[in-house]
Amino acid sequence: MRTVFPKFILNQIKKDKKIFVLLGDIGVHSFKDVFEKYKKNILNVGILEQSMISFASGLAMENRIPFVHTIAPFIVNRAFEQIKIDLCYQNLNVNLVTVGGSLDYAALGSTHHCPEDIGILSKLPNIKIYCPGNQIELTKLLDYYKLPGPKYFRLSNYTHNLSINTSNNGTLIKKGKKGLIIVIGPALRFIERYYEDLDVNIFYINVVKPLNNEMLSKYYHKNIIILQDFYNNSISGEIVSAFKNKDFRLCEIGLPNKFFLNYGDSNLHYNSLKLSSQAVKKKIYNFLNSY
Repeated sequence: MRTVFPKFILNQIKKDKKIFVLLGDIGVHSFKDVFEKYKKNILNVGILEQSMISFASGLAMENRIPFVHTIAPFIVNRAFEQIKIDLCYQNLNVNLVTVGGSLDYAALGSTHHCPEDIGILSKLPNIKIYCPGNQIELTKLLDYYKLPGPKYFRLSNYTHNLSINTSNNGTLIKKGKKGLIIVIGPALRFIERYYEDLDVNIFYINVVKPLNNEMLSKYYHKNIIILQDFYNNSISGEIVSAFKNKDFRLCEIGLPNKFFLNYGDSNLHYNSLKLSSQAVKKKIYNFLNSY
């Protein structure tokens, strides 16, 4: 998905000169064409994430449309106060586009992991959060950049291969009887090879905030599974609020709330955490058959 964003920016600046891109010394080469053709619309700020957010808020106040791009742990953790006060408190149209969420940069150690970003940011008022599951979804979601308020676009190294229409911030992709699986963005990759064999409703979400709880509530079931590739409990409270005053069992399949200290790439981490495709399948069947 990383190649989609620079191409999107290049195409949009041709039509909208209000766009201004701030880079945190990450992915700079990918924006080579933007630097060459629209050098007045892009700036590599460097490793100054807090200043970059404050700079973006100033641009938004001057009727520009800023995009801020760097890796997730550097912007979400280092600049959280600026995101909260400079962007969300003032409800400014600033678009945060990150890479390296969850364990995408696993080999660089815990300082570069960021499975907490969704949980942290979802608690801030006014922000919208997007988790595209593939390049097609990212292109469609980036078109929301003109919407009022701050937005967070979470680009992942992992994608799924299904074509899904999510124009209503979520859609039912499979009907069944034994439960409800709520799948968020790239986590669909865990079950895409066998999802049609599961006798469950599968509701797919790539817009984490605002959630379409009205639609989600239509598919209530007493067995509910949330499938995600970030920390468990990040947004489960927001999701299950769609089923208030109803009885259900809940199973979250995602990353445990811990630091990941083993060496290796992200696939090794997911496998050790029993988050391979087959391991996820086993967890789903165990839960559905355990009552």
